[in-house]
Amino acid sequence: MKLHFTFGQPPEGVDVLWRCEAKRYSYCIDPDADRYGITDPRLEMTWWRVDRRTPKGAWVCGKFVLLTAVKRWACETQEEALESFKARKRKQIRILSYNLKSAEAELALAEPKTHALVLA
Repeated sequence: MKLHFTFGQPPEGVDVLWRCEAKRYSYCIDPDADRYGITDPRLEMTWWRVDRRTPKGAWVCGKFVLLTAVKRWACETQEEALESFKARKRKQIRILSYNLKSAEAELALAEPKTHALVLA
């Protein structure tokens, strides 16, 4: 696993919170044919300067991050940020898997039945 540090490392002694995200970028394949591609995803770790701390969290870029919550926008360490990213992706997979199964079940309702119809 390779992490890319979008902003580099934070300045020494600066209080920061960390966030990890998977990013893809668009690029031009052929401008005349209006063809574009997308890169493979890569993990990007970004740091955000803490403006002010409170007993329960921190203010970052005008956003309050509740550091006692299970679900946090940013974390105290890079390791926590990576674990938070993995938890978000696992939850996304669970939700999408459920939605796929639901859509397949709904589509099956419209498919012709192979057995004889029962008349009421």
